[in-house]
Amino acid sequence: MALSPSQYAKNLRFQLSLSGPVDVMAVAHTLSVPVYEEELDRFEGCLLWVGGNARILVRASIPYETRKNFTIAHEFSHFYMPHHKRNTFSCTAEDIARYCGDSVYENEANEFAAEFLLPRSELEKGLVSTPDIAAIREISAQYGTSLTSTAIRVVETTCEPVAVVLSEASKVRWVVRSRSFPFRVKRGALHEWTYAIDYFSGKELPGDPQHVVATAWCDGVSRENLLIEESVAFGRLGMVMTLLRVPADDDVYGNRW
Repeated sequence: MALSPSQYAKNLRFQLSLSGPVDVMAVAHTLSVPVYEEELDRFEGCLLWVGGNARILVRASIPYETRKNFTIAHEFSHFYMPHHKRNTFSCTAEDIARYCGDSVYENEANEFAAEFLLPRSELEKGLVSTPDIAAIREISAQYGTSLTSTAIRVVETTCEPVAVVLSEASKVRWVVRSRSFPFRVKRGALHEWTYAIDYFSGKELPGDPQHVVATAWCDGVSRENLLIEESVAFGRLGMVMTLLRVPADDDVYGNRW
């Protein structure tokens, strides 16, 4: 039976005796897979096999080092996982940003990269309170992981009632909920009461967490239920990542109607 992408990532970390944050360039050197930064027009990263030797190309103009690290780790998966062996993988920014895209290979590569850079076992030790965007940014910077992949890892790991949502073209593309998040997030068009819709309407997103009526995001809930929404725009991709959490009893409530 084939291993999961996460298990392959754990195996590679074990083989390389890695702990804590990963230096992807040092790993590339150890694996004898050189990494070149190039001005790629259509792709974020590529894995190429030339004469039996692998090399990774990464787009030089990626604006964030954390995103560049994740892209390189994403390409490691195509190199390391046996069923990904083929001459070329060309991965777009959308392939890497989306959690549930159309390509099984790219989804597996994202799962591999997330576990390789930010192991669940290490993350569990650091989650001591309800996560917010500030905490996710801090973990992202510490481990050199993209904001999206970090948010997914946090939501999948925490016991707190939170969910992460990716929206594109004013529509919800995917949702990841923690085990304790009590509501079902709606798919399809964003509701006008969400803050995420503001980005697609040409408005600025709030810089601080905002209370929003839960019916804006979820089915089967009362208008008395509230959520805390934090939305972050990825302007170059035309996407918005939203963290939703259930307010604690001592939160100060305010609505968006």
